[in-house]
Amino acid sequence: MGIADSIRFYLASQYLAWKTAISYRFSFVLWLIYSTFSEIYAVIAITVIYTVSSGIAGWSYYQMLLLSAAATMVLGAIYYHIESRMVVNKMRNGGYDGLFSKPYGLVTIMLSTSGGTTEISGFVSGLLVFAYSAIKLRLPLESVLVYLAVFGIGTFALLLFVLMLTALTYLLFKSSSFMNNFLGFLSTAASYPINIYGPVFSLLFTVVVPIGIATYYPAGMIFGKISPGAIAIVIVLSVLVGAISYKLFYAIMKHYSSGGG
Repeated sequence: MGIADSIRFYLASQYLAWKTAISYRFSFVLWLIYSTFSEIYAVIAITVIYTVSSGIAGWSYYQMLLLSAAATMVLGAIYYHIESRMVVNKMRNGGYDGLFSKPYGLVTIMLSTSGGTTEISGFVSGLLVFAYSAIKLRLPLESVLVYLAVFGIGTFALLLFVLMLTALTYLLFKSSSFMNNFLGFLSTAASYPINIYGPVFSLLFTVVVPIGIATYYPAGMIFGKISPGAIAIVIVLSVLVGAISYKLFYAIMKHYSSGGG
């Protein structure tokens, strides 16, 4: 199967997921609203910090809003495609058995059928705050477009990393608890400049748990805090993270045994 076939499968899966979700209208609307709370809380928290203090050293109020919004967008994109609890339940109950027999790659199948549709509201709320912050900062359109390109590469690499880690945690623990806690931790850590955590954790959030490639470094680029050469390295690192995660995912899935019998 080629890329065009994979895209058609992805779009068909999204259509089915949305059709199913919307059929439960009241519940769907409630979850859409709930998914915006993280960004609302982030805006309130940052506003309070900058009201009662000088804020984060080297970062203005609107720069922090943009960084926090980017973190919400990243986590929204991840949850939209990979909802860890759903993945683990499907693996445990044999929910993927029929899907894995289809003529598509495992990554395509899982990214197409394992997400939470209501998480789109989290992504959209982050995008709105991002756009508002960019306007307030008077960022040039070309700079925003370059930022979104680097952001997109980093986000996709991080998505593959989370997919790989979810498969690994199922293989080890048969539980989604670790991933739920891990993603909650990532959400908090990514909302602030990783350099405030010190050199050791900055390296950790760049290489080992690479949330920085999708949040901190693209933001640092657009604000002139990181050189173009460093961004080139980040792009290469993003590609490596994505490629390694992809390979590790397939290696892990060779040991997958359906819980559905």
